[in-house]
Amino acid sequence: MITFSETGWHGVISDEIGFETISIVAQAVADCLNDEFPSDPVVLAYDTRFLSREYAWSIQRVLTANRIKVFMHKKPVPTSFLSMSVSSCNAALGIMVTGEGRPARYSGLIFRFPSGCPVSGEWMDRLFHYLYRRYPRSSEDSRHLLQYIDYFSEYAAELAKNVDVESIRKANPYITSDSFFGSVGTYMQDLMKFMGLEGIHIRTKPNPGFMDCVPQPNERNMSPVSRLTVQKNGDIGLFFNGDGSVMGAVSPQGQIIRNEWAMAVILDEWLQFKGKDFDFYTEIFTPELAHLLLKHHGLEALPLHKLKERNRPLDKAVIWDRKGLRFGSFLPDWDAIFQGTLLLQALCRYDLNWQRFSKHMEVLTAKKIQEQKLINIDVDLWEEKKKSLLERVEEITPAGLDQVIEQGREIKLVLQDAGWLGFHYNECEKNLFLYYDAELGQYAENLLVQLIGWLTAEDL
Repeated sequence: MITFSETGWHGVISDEIGFETISIVAQAVADCLNDEFPSDPVVLAYDTRFLSREYAWSIQRVLTANRIKVFMHKKPVPTSFLSMSVSSCNAALGIMVTGEGRPARYSGLIFRFPSGCPVSGEWMDRLFHYLYRRYPRSSEDSRHLLQYIDYFSEYAAELAKNVDVESIRKANPYITSDSFFGSVGTYMQDLMKFMGLEGIHIRTKPNPGFMDCVPQPNERNMSPVSRLTVQKNGDIGLFFNGDGSVMGAVSPQGQIIRNEWAMAVILDEWLQFKGKDFDFYTEIFTPELAHLLLKHHGLEALPLHKLKERNRPLDKAVIWDRKGLRFGSFLPDWDAIFQGTLLLQALCRYDLNWQRFSKHMEVLTAKKIQEQKLINIDVDLWEEKKKSLLERVEEITPAGLDQVIEQGREIKLVLQDAGWLGFHYNECEKNLFLYYDAELGQYAENLLVQLIGWLTAEDL
């Protein structure tokens, strides 16, 4: 059975995700678009995972057979390239074949509105009602409706408008980067050449298995770029996850920088470079240091749902959610390449002096951290555990509970020491996201280990 999440559809390759189910969803998309946006094109892209290109080819065969023009990226691209091209092509929808940051055995589809934003839960619900209305129509006789595109030049030119290229060139940093076999590929390398910078770039060729690792920035995956940065006397090392939406960074000494600390520096750099004339949005699991940073600049964040409710201009929106930062005036999507470039720009502001840069980072973050974990847990077990969740949390945390916030399937337990625990259950994939936001030194890792042990124990 095909089950959608709020922004797309994912599953195990050759199980939930296969050519038949891909075609069924593609037909639903075609029917939906022909009802709502007849004659508008679609932009189609894919990542480096197993069968991604073949799945994308099946989708275009269905769409073109249903008289929909398709602009298809000619090779794997980061999701941000799809967001830019769907807007530039005046398309009704962007479709990406990707497993995002999931293990290699996963694939799926995510969708982008004409603005480049991720689609809403309401849109996915609407698409669901088009499933199985008709048998997928597929054809090779509509190739005249297919056009290949390459958006690197447009992407590089747009990025150059949103960063201080001259200051980066003047500082002339040496950069190491690791594409980790994913969609970023050689694009970071090409961008550095475009900016006239030198560096060394590894794992740029696709490997659908990601060396049997989850393609996300963690200590194990980032150890090669960490060692390389030290060996080559690099000024900074950058790591990119599978679909190019999340980045990691390492210091010249090979130290891995916490993701939320890097985001704080990136947002601070944006404010210094672009000014404060933006609307800032956060959501329930945004790291607490985001609010501290905005307060430091005399700014306040609005809840993310206000962006849609008030119909505010997207190009004035800066969003910091659980996944990272999005800058509407550049792209309303998560883009690790752009984030990495802004982080590099911030380092250049400090003349590549990492000691001064680190002190700046400590001041910005106030040493607040956020730990995140993902565990597999059956829905019945989770429902049972929820009944005694508050009691268990009070047992293992030194600080007592101050407030309980529930938003749909999300639970946030605010502690009396100003830290908090977050829980989000994904019924489609039967996994639980855990968040712990606290001050450095509050034993976040140990607390999560205890909590995970209790959550996964079936002795009810």
